[in-house]
Amino acid sequence: MPATGHVLTEIRRARRLSQLDLSLQAEVSTRHISFIETGRAQPSREMLLRLSEVMGLSHRDSNRLMNAFGYAAVFSDMSLDDSAMQPVREALQIMLDKHDPYPAAVLDIEWNLLMANSAMQRLMLALMPATQRQPSANMLELLFDKQGLRAYLSNWDTVASLLLRRLRLQMSSHPTAGLAKLMDKLLSMDPPPDWQTPSPDSWEGPMLTSELNINGQQLKVFSTLSSFGTALDAGLQELMIESYFPADEQTRLFFESSQPA
Repeated sequence: MPATGHVLTEIRRARRLSQLDLSLQAEVSTRHISFIETGRAQPSREMLLRLSEVMGLSHRDSNRLMNAFGYAAVFSDMSLDDSAMQPVREALQIMLDKHDPYPAAVLDIEWNLLMANSAMQRLMLALMPATQRQPSANMLELLFDKQGLRAYLSNWDTVASLLLRRLRLQMSSHPTAGLAKLMDKLLSMDPPPDWQTPSPDSWEGPMLTSELNINGQQLKVFSTLSSFGTALDAGLQELMIESYFPADEQTRLFFESSQPA
């Protein structure tokens, strides 16, 4: 089978779509989809855009599909450090700063920490031993590491199980080699044995809270994830902003009182 057709087949199967499913959604014949995948037909750029749209591909996968059939990438793919991304970095920094005195961070699609506000930095310094402080730390690996954040979470099993299920869902909608590697790494780090089965007994409030022990204080936080829904850059589309909020009064007072004078 030609390499170009294999890419479409791989992407389609990763989204659990049959050729019939894809043909119905794209309003083309199953035969045409088959011909594209076996290299007997060369799809137009417009056809590939249509297939990308109906499969809900990320910008990165859309570019990959285009390149596989000899077309130029549709979306840019710049590093956050690129000079053209300065307005984005400034906007992200404003959002992070505005969230003080509560922690907030910018993560990439594989949960690597890219930026953090002052509150997040203070929290990490309070939790992490000096040998674990890394500017490019992977937040999920740190949470699963017995020498990292895991030791400070009194409800680690519940939080870790939820994050594994979330990662599995993320992989089903945006399958990447990096996410698959991350999942394998986490599953090798002694995960909760029943992580695949949600426990309704732990759902006692409107959101899942992480219970942190910091210097004898019990803190409760919950978080939200935001993304750039209208981004036209592949890397920017994948960025996540994780914002933490106090789940009780004691936690609110802790963060507000820990601000530098």
